[in-house]
Amino acid sequence: MSPSPPRIMPKAMQIEMLKKLVHDCDVDIDWDHEVDANLSFPENRVELSIIHPTCKWFTDEEERRTVKQEALRETEDYVDYLQSIVPPESAEAFKEFFDDYLSRYRYALERKLKTSGLTRRVKELEIELTEAKKRREITPERPPTVRTPPEPRPLTWTTRLERDLRDVFESTFTIEGMSPRRYMPEYRRELEVVRTLTTKEEMIKAVEEHAKEIIRREQALKVKPPRVGPPPEERPPIERRIGLPPEEEGIPLAEAPPTPFTIYPEKPFVTALYPNRLLTKSEIDDIWDSYRMAVTMCGKNPDRHRKEFEEWMETYLFTSWEQVKNNYENLIESICLEKKLKPIPRAPPAEVIDELVHWITSVNTIEDIVDNKPIKRKPKTIEEVIEKLDEMGKPGVPRSDVIAAVKRGWQEKAPNYIIVTKEYLEKLIGEPIK
Repeated sequence: MSPSPPRIMPKAMQIEMLKKLVHDCDVDIDWDHEVDANLSFPENRVELSIIHPTCKWFTDEEERRTVKQEALRETEDYVDYLQSIVPPESAEAFKEFFDDYLSRYRYALERKLKTSGLTRRVKELEIELTEAKKRREITPERPPTVRTPPEPRPLTWTTRLERDLRDVFESTFTIEGMSPRRYMPEYRRELEVVRTLTTKEEMIKAVEEHAKEIIRREQALKVKPPRVGPPPEERPPIERRIGLPPEEEGIPLAEAPPTPFTIYPEKPFVTALYPNRLLTKSEIDDIWDSYRMAVTMCGKNPDRHRKEFEEWMETYLFTSWEQVKNNYENLIESICLEKKLKPIPRAPPAEVIDELVHWITSVNTIEDIVDNKPIKRKPKTIEEVIEKLDEMGKPGVPRSDVIAAVKRGWQEKAPNYIIVTKEYLEKLIGEPIK
């Protein structure tokens, strides 16, 4: 729908309202002569404040700026209307004229210069364009001819359209709690591509998608590396003494009580992405309650065997719930019958390795020397990733585990991989990613 012609308040009504607004004025104003019927009410108010500066036309500077902005907005709408009635073959030539007119109008408002002269020339142009449009409309129609339908005319680029697109860009950042000021240069570069689109809906969608892409990129850069503690110390196997403590000698050794295991898993163990897992907090709490009762029944103090419980249950990687039951029963039997406890093999959980691998392969974590200057870059080989894992307290990770972690991260759309391309990851691991 093309813009409609602007509606201007009648001159008599403007004079009546202006008389009510002005105060502290000791000048006789010729209202009928000085109020221009071709100007809108905000424009006449600004004009009179320039002609009679001793009179008070505004309560403060803030109101003056608001009236100027309103006058400028009505002028921009007026120019959009004029552009809509310009013949298509002359649109490019008139566009330069309208741009120059808006530039002069803004300059006059800022410098407190009169704008009536500029407006009068444009009003004359409006009359000429309107008469030309009427002449085109009354021209008798030619008989219809069979021809291919012309391609749809591209959308006319106007100041209002540009303002609407900017509002969409800024509001997208405001919804996410971010300021768009830093990203306006990127928006202006993207605007050159947006102007090639044919409809306003496509332009709004492209601007909104560009803003969301910047937001996703900035959020991914804020992801911090997971905290990693020092590697666990290797302790020699604990030699358990068969027999009772000195203060308990003479008391017969208690047999291991029956240990009914009525606890059920909270989630599955083996999935397509993780071959094993640690117990959840609720599972550990339930097993610990059962463990305390069983150890107490055989005459032992469960708190003295807390480390054994941590090694066999809390830090162990299980592949099935049956394996959890076996560890639990062996642990109870070893404590109650005072058998030797074999050392438990340790391995880092797959979840922790995945987070570290995703972080190492998505940001500049590898230190290097280029032209005698220290720099940081992304890893280029799996060996560099494994070395970085050693530095962060995860030694001895196999190459196959690192490749599997990279593939899982891409398939699960890990937050760190938003800023990483698929081609880089395939080149890093040396094989394609499905």
